[in-house]
Amino acid sequence: MATRPPHYRRVADDIEQRIRSGEYPGGHQLPSVSELGEIYNIARSTAYRAVKELHTRNLVYGQQGQGVFVTDEPETHEPQD
Repeated sequence: MATRPPHYRRVADDIEQRIRSGEYPGGHQLPSVSELGEIYNIARSTAYRAVKELHTRNLVYGQQGQGVFVTDEPETHEPQD
């Protein structure tokens, strides 16, 4: 039986899909961690972890006191041969 990915990863995957589809274009400010918690019905700590995952994927960057924004040109994560 396959296990489902953790909540934070599912949220990060959903936001990544929104970024790649253009729904969240470069420079777009993401909802706050509190707002993400409400949107996805998850704990703030889980939302924070999802945002950290997006940082790891180089899809977003933070600006102190202003929020988290989508990078202008997200890197593609295609398998290397």
